[in-house]
Amino acid sequence: MSDPQTPAWMSALLPHAERSDFRVPLKVPIHMPSGRMIRDVAGVFLRLPRWEGAPFADDFGKKAAGMVELEGEHLFAELAVLRLLERDGWRGRWVNTYSAKGEVWKYLTHWADVPRAEQRNRVIEEEDPRVVLAGVARRAKKRYAGCWDVFAWRGDDFAFLQTKRGAPTAKAELGPAQADWLHTALLFGDRRLSEASFAVVHWDYQ
Repeated sequence: MSDPQTPAWMSALLPHAERSDFRVPLKVPIHMPSGRMIRDVAGVFLRLPRWEGAPFADDFGKKAAGMVELEGEHLFAELAVLRLLERDGWRGRWVNTYSAKGEVWKYLTHWADVPRAEQRNRVIEEEDPRVVLAGVARRAKKRYAGCWDVFAWRGDDFAFLQTKRGAPTAKAELGPAQADWLHTALLFGDRRLSEASFAVVHWDYQ
């Protein structure tokens, strides 16, 4: 497991990072059983290349948010973050909960240029990450509704990354659903999950 002062996911994002030195505050701090308080999580601001081709046939209504390009691939920002992690030896999923009422709509690693009903669901086959994810959801107030966008793993390291369009601002703070997921995950008891496993990834175009 990585040093909590050096998040394992950081090196994967640095090639596109304009900033990696800020923290995203929690509206309500988390009180850990040890007595320690967690008041914020890591933040990263990425500059991603813009896709200059045609939009997706179905882009969830996100319009420009689905116009990222990495090595010729047309991507949503969530999948662009996953690609950067994959380059660094991680595996993962975009845990998409769109209109799923607390459940997962689909586990995504790709987004084909076809209607959303035809997107391929790629379930997590590895036991450890599947158990960790399901364990947090089972205890969370809204099950998977608060799950962070990208869930990734590499050996004993796990990462939950929440994407957000636009540069970070002084008033930015973690949303309530994601804060509940963070709180639940940190109290879940798996030694491999810590505040260093979480980050808010702000992004915009280069």
